[in-house]
Amino acid sequence: MKSLTTILLSSLFIISCESSNTNYKPLSSGRLHSVSVVLDKQDWESEIGKTIRDLYADEYLGLPQIEERFSLSQIDYSTFSGFTRTGRNIIYINKRKSKGSSITINKYARPQVFLEISGTNQTEILEQLKSSKETGISYFSKGEVVENQRRILQSVLIDSEIKDQFNIELTMPSAYSLFKMEKDFLWYQKPTKYGTSNVVISELNFLDQITMKEVIKIRDSISKNNIPGRLENSYMITEQAYEPFFIQTKIKQFESSETRGTWEVNGDFMGGPFINYIIKDTVNKRSVYLEGFVFSPSERKRDNIIELESIIKSLKIYKKD
Repeated sequence: MKSLTTILLSSLFIISCESSNTNYKPLSSGRLHSVSVVLDKQDWESEIGKTIRDLYADEYLGLPQIEERFSLSQIDYSTFSGFTRTGRNIIYINKRKSKGSSITINKYARPQVFLEISGTNQTEILEQLKSSKETGISYFSKGEVVENQRRILQSVLIDSEIKDQFNIELTMPSAYSLFKMEKDFLWYQKPTKYGTSNVVISELNFLDQITMKEVIKIRDSISKNNIPGRLENSYMITEQAYEPFFIQTKIKQFESSETRGTWEVNGDFMGGPFINYIIKDTVNKRSVYLEGFVFSPSERKRDNIIELESIIKSLKIYKKD
């Protein structure tokens, strides 16, 4: 017999993997971390639109300047046809159905996440928007990581150092190159318009449990020894003025810690965002240290961090001989 909790959750949010009767579907379109919202302009400027912006264009965590989680664009019902249906992420407000919310994968294009929110009045629609928020964000965010990885595969860095030294693989764009190599440390870098995106790889003893305090201590030690600033005796540290965001998560099947925050340089005026993972490699009884960080003064950095997250989540671990 189903539990009351299961029944309630099922009634609040239905996830649909239905496919169209048509086998062929065009490739989806849209900028990374963008969401098309289908509703009329009047509702976009009402409490419904405000709630959608509050829920989906809230602050993206771990950046030095405020940037929205998703870039939203409104589409009228009358123009939602043809090419406009191929958006990769869509929120569709349906005012002609009883209240509910559902996700359909690849409804009009591939890959595509189509979130439908329905209700016959504003109160019902607002209720469904709020109750479906976490699931909607999760599906859209995971889809963007996959889309990043798909784009990376179009031009991949061919490099054997990562596997030779650490028995792992990461799928990186060919724009990255090996910038620094030390014992148990590799640093890859990609030039951007006004700075760089960076991937750092290291190896640690097996850490069964890890806290945010320990992550900061480890990354500050690795950074001090391997990531200097521009001036003599300067080096990267975790920015002390802001506490990072820390969660326990998984990369593939491996338990991991995820830390997002900002870095600065001790002894210099430099800074930017980072995303850090420490992965419990149970295959080789060690922990793998992976970090991405961005230096790009005065530029938006959200998409850089999303690319770095996608690179890290492409991780493959091989058993050592």
